Amino acid sequence: MKKKQFLSAILAVIILVFLSFPSYAAIIPQSHNSEEQIMRAEQTKWYFRVYNGKLQKRLWSLTEGKWLTDWMDVT
Repeated sequence: MKKKQFLSAILAVIILVFLSFPSYAAIIPQSHNSEEQIMRAEQTKWYFRVYNGKLQKRLWSLTEGKWLTDWMDVT
């Protein structure tokens, strides 16, 4: 009889341990400011011009507000 009670107690402890995992996960704070957690795609736009009779292009970062390339000839 004691063996049966011991096994029941062990089983009860195991069940309680496994049922408690979701509550621990809810307690862990999550930082949303980390660059590792939030990945945003950079938005860019090509600008074109005709310079000395040649068509050129240059890439502008809408995300960072700066030029990403120099003017280059379009072939």
